[in-house]
Amino acid sequence: MLIWALLLPMTGLQAQDKNNIFSHLGGSVGLGTTGVTIDLSTNITDFVGVRAGVDIMSNLKFKDDLDILTTVETQSSYNQWAAAQAAGSTVFPNKVKFEGKFSNTSGHVLIDLYPYRNVGFRVTVGAYFAPSEVMDVYNLDDAQLLPVANYNQWAKTQPNAPVIGAQMGDYLFTPDANGHVDAKYKVKGFRPYLGLGWGRGVPRKSVLAFSVDLGVQFWGKPEVLVQGNKLDKSDFGGGGDFLKAMSEITVYPVISFRLNGKFF
Repeated sequence: MLIWALLLPMTGLQAQDKNNIFSHLGGSVGLGTTGVTIDLSTNITDFVGVRAGVDIMSNLKFKDDLDILTTVETQSSYNQWAAAQAAGSTVFPNKVKFEGKFSNTSGHVLIDLYPYRNVGFRVTVGAYFAPSEVMDVYNLDDAQLLPVANYNQWAKTQPNAPVIGAQMGDYLFTPDANGHVDAKYKVKGFRPYLGLGWGRGVPRKSVLAFSVDLGVQFWGKPEVLVQGNKLDKSDFGGGGDFLKAMSEITVYPVISFRLNGKFF
C-alpha cells in the first residue's frame, strides 16, 4: 500500500495544473497520546501533503509502589548484617513508594500519502524529534531505604552476599549511600513514524475539518540509568506494573484527533 501510494503521484505530474501543487496552506490543533499538537500543513500535490509542528507533553507525574527483592538468601544475609549492628535489627520494607515525571514534548515532520484524489484515507510516514530522556523516577523517602543502603555497603565487602534493591521490570534499582534512588529512562531522540489516517491537513471542500491519526513511533530499546550508571538487563521480575510496562516499550502508540483549518 505504501509503494502504491508513493507511485500514484507520478501519474499526476503530467497535469500539474490540476494537482494544486503547493497551492494551499493550513494549520491544525489536536489532542492525543503525543499531547497537544500544533502544526502547519501544505499540499505538494493532490496525492501528497506535508505537516510540521510540535507536540506538547511535559511533566506528567505518576506514583507507583515497587517491590524490594526478597529471597531466602537476601533475608539471611540481611539478618546476619543486622545482628552485627549495635542499634539492633531494622526490617527493610517490602515495597517502596516511587514518583515519576514523564515528559515527551517533541517536534515532527510527517508526509501524508493519499492513494485517491478525492478520498481522505492516507498513509503517513515521517519522524518525531525529542530529547532522549523521557522519564525520571525517584523514591519519595530516602530514610525508608537508608538501612538497605547501609546493608549494601557491607554486602560489597562480603563474598557471595547479595545486594538489595527495588525492581522495575527487568531492572534492579539499588540506593546510593544516602538511601536515594534516581533513575533516568531514555529512548532514541530520532523516532521514525508510520501510520494510517483519515482527513487532509488542508481541507479541500471546507474551511474546517476533522482528521484522525493512528500509528506508532519507533523508540528503540530503552536505556535505564541509575545514579548515572547504565543498568544491564537481569532476570529479576515483578513489581511496579506501570514502570515494568514502560521498561519494555520499544514502540510508542500514536492516536491523535485534530481540527484542521485552511488559511488559503
